[in-house]
Amino acid sequence: MALRALLATQTIVYHADEVWQYLEPAYGLITGRWIRPWDYVEGIRGWLIPMLLVPPLALGHSLMPDGQAHIYLVRLCLALASLGVPLAFYDLARPLSRRHALVAAWAGAVWPEVFYFALRSSGEGIALSLLFPAMALCARTRRAKRGGTAATLAFAAGFLLALGVVVRLQYAPAVAILAVWAIGAGRRAGATGPRALWPFSGISPFSGIWLGAGMLAAGALGALADLLAGQPPYLWMLRSILVNLEENRSAFFGTEPPWWLAQAMLADWGLACAAIVPLALLGARRMPALALVAMVVLGTHSLIPHKEFRFILLTSDTLILLAAVGSVDVLHRLARRGGWSEALEIGVGRAFWFALAVVMALAPAFKDNWGKERITYTTMVLAGQQPGLCGLATYQLPNHPALAHVFLNRPMSTLMFDGPQAAMQAAANQGAFNAVLSARADAASLPPAYHLATCYRQAGKPLAEQRLCLFVRSGGCTKAAGDFDYQSAMERRGH
Repeated sequence: MALRALLATQTIVYHADEVWQYLEPAYGLITGRWIRPWDYVEGIRGWLIPMLLVPPLALGHSLMPDGQAHIYLVRLCLALASLGVPLAFYDLARPLSRRHALVAAWAGAVWPEVFYFALRSSGEGIALSLLFPAMALCARTRRAKRGGTAATLAFAAGFLLALGVVVRLQYAPAVAILAVWAIGAGRRAGATGPRALWPFSGISPFSGIWLGAGMLAAGALGALADLLAGQPPYLWMLRSILVNLEENRSAFFGTEPPWWLAQAMLADWGLACAAIVPLALLGARRMPALALVAMVVLGTHSLIPHKEFRFILLTSDTLILLAAVGSVDVLHRLARRGGWSEALEIGVGRAFWFALAVVMALAPAFKDNWGKERITYTTMVLAGQQPGLCGLATYQLPNHPALAHVFLNRPMSTLMFDGPQAAMQAAANQGAFNAVLSARADAASLPPAYHLATCYRQAGKPLAEQRLCLFVRSGGCTKAAGDFDYQSAMERRGH
């Protein structure tokens, strides 16, 4: 929790989707102010995650209406939820031995991918906190005898599995495998030989009924979230498939070859991959169903042209669990030869995984994440804290959306000036705004009344690299945003 709480206080964002797909619409539900990205204009996003973020956002906003408590409170709630991942690692490994459970839990607690992404307000991050506890409940369902306990476990497993699909639709094939595995009884029935290694034999209708009931309950919760937002339940799923597959809209954001995700995962692990890969193969013999889930997530996402590493976090972190299990198997052999105590064996296992975690945290492909987009979002926060702020404009910024009311946290007009006429338009409408976000190199073409307020953490950089600075002028606002209203201008430009 200490690692997670420390990270929760940092103004960093791994990907823009965290803000405009989830935090921003949740903030809009509370205040009525939000920037709608193309995803919501096209209607391809569900409302469950924004609805889940509303309570901590609303509480933080009421406690500190002009601060950032609402952001920190959301992240602390996500941090608490993410503790379910190491607890699930413990529970999944406990049937093997106490050693396996304690080392696996430690790996889940300190592994950078686990706690870094679980704190992100994104579908992939939240899915981790849902699906790993779901895996643990599935395993308990398999071991439980028919009765009230089995029914409760199956219902809870189904509920979390279905929520995982609602927040990350692309995980549906992997969730289907987990659902079948949960109601299987191959090992529980005392199977021997090759059949003992097949994890899907002996389906239990009793567990299946209760697991299905849990899925229906979660589905109803997702439908309710859509209805409360004024949208037809789950229409977004159909529209998402049509827009991203038939229209291939996601390819606009870049495409990669099929092997790119596996390559990105190994790069993210850095030198630690030399240990993780063979250990995960050892662990896969102990948990073949989870190994299959990891490969299905990797395989299905490899078929999609647009690829990002965060899409396969379920694969990456499942392989960490398998590797943790495999590492204890190796250590136990060494311990028997060396006469180690159980405490020493567990201590060595924990030290080993902490060392691997440090190696990964400092790997070239991962280390930049610790400060990712800090300048962008801290500058936005500083803009919202300017005395007398009544209107904020973006000027010649290359990417949109570039404003988020959830970080500004203040009622104001927002405007966009872009293109060859931007200087003339900004000068003619400067009465509608008294602060501007712009690159330092464009300062000369701003109206002369504006002066530099801050270039957060960019002092000393070449002028061309100071890409987001805040400029302000004295006085208030005397006119409305009109045609240059940020939302309207962004939609006209197809963002």
